[in-house]
Amino acid sequence: MARADQQSIGNGTAVAPPRRRARATVILVFVLAILWVLFSGKLDVIHLSYGALSIILVAVLTRGLVGSRSDPRQDEALASIRWGKALLYPFWLVGQIVLANLGVAKLVVAPSMPIDPILIHFKTGMQGPICRVTLGNSITLTPGTFTIRIDDDEFLVHAIHEDLAGGLLDGSMQRKVAEVYGETLRDDLQIRVIRDVASFLAEEQRG
Repeated sequence: MARADQQSIGNGTAVAPPRRRARATVILVFVLAILWVLFSGKLDVIHLSYGALSIILVAVLTRGLVGSRSDPRQDEALASIRWGKALLYPFWLVGQIVLANLGVAKLVVAPSMPIDPILIHFKTGMQGPICRVTLGNSITLTPGTFTIRIDDDEFLVHAIHEDLAGGLLDGSMQRKVAEVYGETLRDDLQIRVIRDVASFLAEEQRG
């Protein structure tokens, strides 16, 4: 049976009431507008018009996703978002992306091309799936690092050089994402650096 604050459709999927759907749509439009201005860097009429049309298109195409959900934990995660930190996080992430781009460029132009790939395994203690996905995507968006696997609160990340994974090794990226969603990280992230990448992946495949 659906919860009291939900409606139910024929396939059993819980559907948010109109007021909640409207609030979710407003939040989506607001976040997309911030990201458009942040990443385009243009405030002229043409670019803002393109942005408005794109945001409207996304809002229309995703209205079914906004209006339905099968996991009430998503509502809990959204309700616990600290919006002040959420609005600042994209700026912090863009800064990390710029620094990582410079680091990758330095590796590429160096005559010896000192690329030394590693794997990083760590635990977070994050409970919310949205929080975990945000962290995984943030890692992949940052040049030089790539999220290979998320298993509950455990992450496996590939980095082309240890210097490009500083935000993970010191736990700063994990903390930033956790703060956005009001999550509490483990006291010990159990960060493990794996230097023999080929052997580890071969062992993983055999297992």
